Amino acid sequence: MISYKYLSAAILFCFLSPLALSQKYSVHKKKHSYIEATGGINFSLPFVSEQYAVLNTIGSKYDEDYLKEYEKMKSNLGMQFGIRYSYSFTNSISVISGFGYQTQSINYRSHYSWSDTLYLQNFEREMHHAQKISYFTLPILVRWDFSRHQFMPYAQAGLYFNFRHQAQKEILYDNTIDGEKTSNQTSSSGVVPLTNHIKKFNMGVRAGIGLNYYTKFATFGIESSFNYGFFDIVNNEERYADHTGFALSYLDVLDQFKLSHINVQLLVAIPINHSVKLNILRRSRYYR
Repeated sequence: MISYKYLSAAILFCFLSPLALSQKYSVHKKKHSYIEATGGINFSLPFVSEQYAVLNTIGSKYDEDYLKEYEKMKSNLGMQFGIRYSYSFTNSISVISGFGYQTQSINYRSHYSWSDTLYLQNFEREMHHAQKISYFTLPILVRWDFSRHQFMPYAQAGLYFNFRHQAQKEILYDNTIDGEKTSNQTSSSGVVPLTNHIKKFNMGVRAGIGLNYYTKFATFGIESSFNYGFFDIVNNEERYADHTGFALSYLDVLDQFKLSHINVQLLVAIPINHSVKLNILRRSRYYR
């Protein structure tokens, strides 16, 4: 029987061999252009600046019983995809611009409880709110590559501009306040448009890191970035306009917040001209 020590060594060798072999080649992409296709997931981070509710307790504007409880980042899952153009001024510095589409999720929970003092009865309602906002997005980034090897880590930063396409909302509710969706009591409000409640434009700053692997014909990579939105998301003029039917039936209006997110995505990049002709990938000791 093969010992675990030798087996571990073999697995480690198989993992490190491609990385070591790749160092025999260097990447030369100065004054070259790429077309990149990207796709991945994102996790939204709403930063609440003002809180609103349809009902408040007398004498307390922000009673804790009426505050919305926002879900953690891992529950606010969205997606994005896009196409980008990159141009390398040097072997280390590139500029990137493109066009994409992304959907971001914002989820929170609210609840209300009433007591009937005449008949001594209690009524409870717990609501789980799910909002999805879709944007057309335009990034403008500068990328700095840390090496010239086939496995190339990099950092990038810049601005993004979001143009709202649509938004929608769904509420799941039950009559037990326990922080959970009680399966045998849960009902759905149905999915309805929320577009008029969301502002048409937002912009922000983006910064992140990534890792590319270069071949003669294509580049493959993975990257992640933090995106901080500058502007408020909710249209204050439409906050209490009951376009959805939720304000009266479900006792809810949106808080005011700024929307940031973390994204993780894969990418495939292809040189606009034939990469063999451009001689992008060369032996490390060969310079031209």
